[in-house]
Amino acid sequence: MPEYPKISIVTVNYNGERFLEETILSVLNQNYPNLEYILIDGGSTDKSVEIIKKYESKLTYWVSEKDEGQYHALQKGFEKCTGEIMAWINSDDLYVPNAFFGVAQIFNEFPKVKWLMGIPREYNEQGVMMSRITLPWGRWSKHRYYTFDFQFIQQESTFWKREVWERAGSKMNLEYKYAGDMELWTRFFRHSKLHTTSATFAGFRYNSQNQRSIEFRQAYLKECVKAIKTELKRFNIFKRIGYFLLRLVGLFFGSFFFYDIPVFNIIYPLLLGIPKPIHYNFVTGKFIKKNLMVKLPPLFLWNRQIHRKMFEK
Repeated sequence: MPEYPKISIVTVNYNGERFLEETILSVLNQNYPNLEYILIDGGSTDKSVEIIKKYESKLTYWVSEKDEGQYHALQKGFEKCTGEIMAWINSDDLYVPNAFFGVAQIFNEFPKVKWLMGIPREYNEQGVMMSRITLPWGRWSKHRYYTFDFQFIQQESTFWKREVWERAGSKMNLEYKYAGDMELWTRFFRHSKLHTTSATFAGFRYNSQNQRSIEFRQAYLKECVKAIKTELKRFNIFKRIGYFLLRLVGLFFGSFFFYDIPVFNIIYPLLLGIPKPIHYNFVTGKFIKKNLMVKLPPLFLWNRQIHRKMFEK
């Protein structure tokens, strides 16, 4: 029998009636057998509470009361969590069907994986999924992060083990108004590698009304830089110089990595300590941790399909 570790999901909301129900259903319709779903509303004045009450029998906990902002609300939610695996999704984003089963399988098959991100996708306002962020671009390490190449670890696609949260202090930094997620990642990187899988777990929705990530983008980026600079101050001068030099080297070798140029593309992840991506093997039904090299497309010759394996499968 497969193991289903408890997954705790937190959603925070304030006057998000437009997409809230879709988000709630994207969690509940996972039909994951060991789910803990917590919803923190900031005292909405629209129909959000009415929507929440519609599903309250399936929620582990919910509350609607004034708070001190998004990350304060998240802190309240995480304090209610008891799951082995934790994550949060905002009230306009969406999980893809059966995502939690994939998350559980990866954590079960790779005990050393403590922090995981699926390939981020994006939804337009009508809920149509778009693909913009792909491998190899969406692979991370603390060294890549500390060289200011931080855009972006997508929060809605990210899951982590409780032990990472606890070792990082079990708290959101409420000094950050916009980039509390990015500040949290700096503390996660002290204790764990971020592994990326080619599976898709969730998508970020763009909408035209009151989206913080668009309206306050420059303020968000400013806080991101602040979080990284604050983290770098923990290091001695020699290590900081090392990151400066690594940043210069990365500018050159990064082009081979981002454009997936064979042979040369292995240098950048080696320099920056980027973990191998996790892919699904359809033959064995299990996930594998492996770099997939470039393959040439098949040809049809003499009524037969010829597969030209330029590199390994």
